[in-house]
Amino acid sequence: MQYRPRWHRSLIPYIKQLKKLSVSEQTTLFSSIVDKISNGNTITIDTKDENKVVESKISGRIKTLDNLIKVAKINLEEWTIDRHIVNKWDVGTKVNEEVIVKELFQVKVWLKKNQEFVDVQKIKKEILDEIKNTSCFVKKINYSEKKDNVLEINIFDLHFGKLASKNSAAEDYDTEIAKERFLKALNILVNRSSSFDFEKILFPIGNDFFNSDSLKNETTRGTPMDEHLLWQETIKKGRQLIQIGIEYLTRFAPVHIIVVPGNHDWQRMFMLGEMIEGWFHNNENVTIDNGFKPRKYYKYGKCLIGFTHGNNEKVADLPLIMAQEQSMNWQTTKYREFHIGHLHHKREIKYKSTQEYKGIVIRYLRSLGGEDTWHNIKGYVGAIQTAESFVWSKDEGLIANFSYNL
Repeated sequence: MQYRPRWHRSLIPYIKQLKKLSVSEQTTLFSSIVDKISNGNTITIDTKDENKVVESKISGRIKTLDNLIKVAKINLEEWTIDRHIVNKWDVGTKVNEEVIVKELFQVKVWLKKNQEFVDVQKIKKEILDEIKNTSCFVKKINYSEKKDNVLEINIFDLHFGKLASKNSAAEDYDTEIAKERFLKALNILVNRSSSFDFEKILFPIGNDFFNSDSLKNETTRGTPMDEHLLWQETIKKGRQLIQIGIEYLTRFAPVHIIVVPGNHDWQRMFMLGEMIEGWFHNNENVTIDNGFKPRKYYKYGKCLIGFTHGNNEKVADLPLIMAQEQSMNWQTTKYREFHIGHLHHKREIKYKSTQEYKGIVIRYLRSLGGEDTWHNIKGYVGAIQTAESFVWSKDEGLIANFSYNL
């Protein structure tokens, strides 16, 4: 039995006008009307305590869970997905013996509050409120016009707080020696890079900036460390050192900080990032990326630089990880690198994507920290202690690399 819709009398004049249009024109008109009706109020959100339900109205716009999350602006760090459903209908009508079909969807997702995120946000607010009340306002500096270059400065694996003696290791090392090396490296790398103009300084911090992560002076996974100071003193002096370094760099260009947690200082680096963000929140020359994700990225023109400590991922997987996590930036860049630490020696690996044949370089950057008793026992001795800087051009990629060697 053939279905023939019965139109209300008031609609007949419009139907006659509709029949005068071509099939393609009718299809376009029909689709736009359905979209307009269905998308007027696309989603409903019902939040109750620790749960949230988000549902899309029947429409042709929101078709997938990803669409719904984007339209509803759901923060997946704050909420975790419990379950979801996607319903689909084909709605059609017959005009001039031609059936016009429109696909309609309804998506619904149930979410649960991420309590860890809530707790961290509470702690963050308390810390920031305290620091913001004491930090001073710094206006944006009118730097001389500098174009097309970014200066990246890396001081990896400083292991601030470590205690070593040349009686049982290759050299003496403590917080004062670490501070001296850090500040000298910054000064020398800036001077050696000064022949290039740069509009911004990219300054990744972390990568085992601290030597330990707990009240017991243990690493994140519980390995005991030889420490120079009480843990409270180490955190305070480490925070002061990073602040001094950032303030020094702002003399030359705006500074973008990327916090990279390490296997020695995963928690401390997040907290340090929060303290630094609070201290510089009134400084218009400093921006900070202290997000939760272990891998962070910076895009500059045709350049895409990834940062991770390197103790968790397989090196061979990093090119694919970058392509997946930065799919849009991957398509619009030509020069891609991952900068990682952890192993305290220099190494460079080049990969090619089998799909796009675009290169990616993975660099292990050397440590400026001192060797301790454990390194001596294991025979991990003799590595050159180094900090490095890189100059990036928007269009040409990496154009210079400088080192400060002990």
